[in-house]
Amino acid sequence: MTTTTKIMVLAIALTAHSSGAFSQVEIKIKTWPNTEMNANHTSYIPSDVKAGFLHTMQPNCLSEAERKLLMEEADRNFEMIKRNKPDQIIQRIAMPPAFIWPVQPKAGFNDYGYFTVQNLVDHNASFPNQLLDYNCGNRTYDWAGGNHAGTDIIYWPYPWRRMDEEVMEIRAAADGNIIIKKDGFFDRMCVNAGNPNWNGIVLQHSDGSRSIYMHFKNGGITNKGVGDAVAAGEYLGLAASSGSSNWPHLHFEVSSSTLTPMDPYQGNCNSMNPISLWQTQHPYNVPTVNRICSKYRTIDYYSCPNPEITFERDTFSIGDTLSLWLYVRDLVQNTTFQLELFNPSNQLANSWSFTVPWATWPTSYLSWYWMVDPWWVQGWWKFKATWEGNSYEHLFFMTGQPSGMIETDKPSFRLFPNPARESTMLSGRSLQKGDLIFISNSLGQISKTYAVPDDSNEMAISLEGLKSGYYTLSVKSSIGTIYKPLSIID
Repeated sequence: MTTTTKIMVLAIALTAHSSGAFSQVEIKIKTWPNTEMNANHTSYIPSDVKAGFLHTMQPNCLSEAERKLLMEEADRNFEMIKRNKPDQIIQRIAMPPAFIWPVQPKAGFNDYGYFTVQNLVDHNASFPNQLLDYNCGNRTYDWAGGNHAGTDIIYWPYPWRRMDEEVMEIRAAADGNIIIKKDGFFDRMCVNAGNPNWNGIVLQHSDGSRSIYMHFKNGGITNKGVGDAVAAGEYLGLAASSGSSNWPHLHFEVSSSTLTPMDPYQGNCNSMNPISLWQTQHPYNVPTVNRICSKYRTIDYYSCPNPEITFERDTFSIGDTLSLWLYVRDLVQNTTFQLELFNPSNQLANSWSFTVPWATWPTSYLSWYWMVDPWWVQGWWKFKATWEGNSYEHLFFMTGQPSGMIETDKPSFRLFPNPARESTMLSGRSLQKGDLIFISNSLGQISKTYAVPDDSNEMAISLEGLKSGYYTLSVKSSIGTIYKPLSIID
């Protein structure tokens, strides 16, 4: 069955699902109800949309006094480099460098995205609470004694988990010499209060301009030292939350050869430099879904500086709560999401749309939930979101059985390789003689059955005769049934 819904505003609720430990970070929640949904909340109609908007309170990042001391140290170091490592100094030219984007994902990262641009340079010299970014918006901040002078590229979603996974690698935005290198400081700060003990790098470029890279992970910095030359794109470190920071991110800042602040972005309200300093300037808004996922809870939980409790799960049973989430970069007002659910036969089971009613926000999420009943037939379902010309997909499995059949709190099995071709290895916890292993296709039809011959910690599973596609491997034992997704490729 297909249903198209009209979203109507009835109320907006503001709450926070972040822990009190996040003294300077708040996720404000807004809801956008629909009268049709509220009148008849059936198994296939989604709930009201819930949106979360990240707000980071920023009293101080790098004060003018600290910046002055930093540049004085850089001057002394560069004089030392000229004496001791003159062959390392890159060739002097008059033109400023054209910067590349200063972060990249680690090798093997395969999600849709991992960052947002939360704050830009403040072009309104007055303070506090007088904001102006290069595009004449207010995506920046100030405080009682100064203005934000950099670009903050922050992890989203799951900042502490992604930090621990070392997803965001910081790279040199242009050729240069290292003139400041700082490491060894605590990297899980929750309060942005002017702490000068940050890990990071300062580079001097061919025209004498400088770029600052702040808040690195302790011990994750380049092995190169002060005076050494680096090339554009070369690894510098890992994003974290050292120094004056309350969220794992990179603070990227540029100053001219005369040490006056510069904004690498070109725009009508950039009062610092008339041209873009980027090789390719990103648009002001880059509407992107960074992550699409399914959860068994309707809340998000952050407790600085601990890794997030994600509540993510891809297997659901009758009686469970199914919550589908989109973690978004640049949720642009008046843009429309097309949402679709496909059943295990790959037939469209439900579709609806959502047009963003709120002001554009850089870091946010959207979510909908259902209570699972027998309408959700067994097999692999697909949630698809289409937005601003791009599509995002997530698969989740419905067991078709009452909740409690899956031992989710017990150590699970591991399948490797997965995706697989001719065979895969099942391992991770004890298999008992007589346990049954089933491989089912996307319609829930059993394609292969195995009996565990002996007690063991692992077992090779033949996939011979199975076509490429999505399957479910289930292990049925005396303690219950555990399901694992399995992909077979040609």
